[in-house]
Amino acid sequence: MPAWGRVTTWFTWTAPAPVWSQPVYYDYGDGGNVIYQNNNVFIGGEQVATAEEFAMSAMDLATVPPPRSDEQAAAAEWMPLGTFAVSTHEKDVEPSHVIQLAVSKEGIVSGTLHNIDTDQCQTVQGQVDKDTQRVAFRLGESDDIVAETGLYNLTQEEAPVLIHFGADRTENYLLVRLEYAEDET
Repeated sequence: MPAWGRVTTWFTWTAPAPVWSQPVYYDYGDGGNVIYQNNNVFIGGEQVATAEEFAMSAMDLATVPPPRSDEQAAAAEWMPLGTFAVSTHEKDVEPSHVIQLAVSKEGIVSGTLHNIDTDQCQTVQGQVDKDTQRVAFRLGESDDIVAETGLYNLTQEEAPVLIHFGADRTENYLLVRLEYAEDET
């Protein structure tokens, strides 16, 4: 599990100091700090956007241009963020999806979503917003399915995630970190 201090010094960008001086934990839904109310989204009690604008901003953040060259792609350095079970609700005791995530020094998030039931894998790709610590990534080839959470969330044992199904519908999921014992030699 990456420590927050290591994550904040990983990136090549110069981020606004006040934004990165403290971690931001994104918690969606009742009792959280990201709330949908009357078709508006509030973070920490402050209105930030309409529901549609918020979904569109996640979709924009999750849109990542491809590397300019094979050399640039090969030169990218990655920090593993972890492997997580994707729980769709609190009674989901045997999640059918596992996601692996990593982040590049440029703030690109990449990984794989594996469906255990069908043994199918999908690519995950998105990025970190250096101004808000918000992370958004696309799941598979769909333009409409985007997940978002906070970078700090991904350094914890459990990470609330908001899944956008287009601009009209959202669902709250939970990522639960999986730890694997190292092979004994």
